[in-house]
Amino acid sequence: MLHPDGGTGLQFNFGGVLELDGERLHGACWMDGPKQRTARLAVDAELDLFGVRFLPGMAFPFVGEALSSLAGNTPTPGDAVRRLELEALHERMHEMPGLAKRIALLEGHLLEQLRRYVAPEIPALVASLDWLQRRHGRGSIAALVDALPFGQRRLERMFQHHVGLSPKRYARLLRVARSRELIKRGGANASLTDTAFTAGYFDQAHFIHDFKAVTGFTPGGYRQYVRGRYG
Repeated sequence: MLHPDGGTGLQFNFGGVLELDGERLHGACWMDGPKQRTARLAVDAELDLFGVRFLPGMAFPFVGEALSSLAGNTPTPGDAVRRLELEALHERMHEMPGLAKRIALLEGHLLEQLRRYVAPEIPALVASLDWLQRRHGRGSIAALVDALPFGQRRLERMFQHHVGLSPKRYARLLRVARSRELIKRGGANASLTDTAFTAGYFDQAHFIHDFKAVTGFTPGGYRQYVRGRYG
């Protein structure tokens, strides 16, 4: 399973079959935009996949368009692939004899893209992301706005542009990720009431709704899944 974290990825397929939620992915390369729900990944033994994962908010300099246009559970070949010249890059990497050379080629390509980028909003974006991450998504968006030198409307625009999700949606991903971590840590004895409270939920209905909307499991169902998989 691939749980959403607000990040964005570039993938290059050099051979083999990759399926996402039961659908085969076609094409040699694609942008994997920010997700709001868990995806099911299936691969075959011949898969030769190479990629890079950008932290939340950090892919925009390379994409050149609002990250909200890439949001969703389907990888996007589209304009971002053409703008980044990924297909030509894929051909060059395919000729490389080893992983280290592929990494060096991709790194050089991305650094060249980064040199062209001017980022006036990056300090404010990093501060906002850090505020939410340190709290694991707890705390209101209003409290975040109080800690910033600008209002909620600008915050919303900045997140849609650079992260591809609203601050509220991103905070939900953080809370659910924290909940999953607590359930894994507690195993079969994990208290779902305590998990909900620690993750920032004050009623079970809201906790169950968010958890299922993101993962596809109820918290109890996920606890059973963890028990079966990890013992």
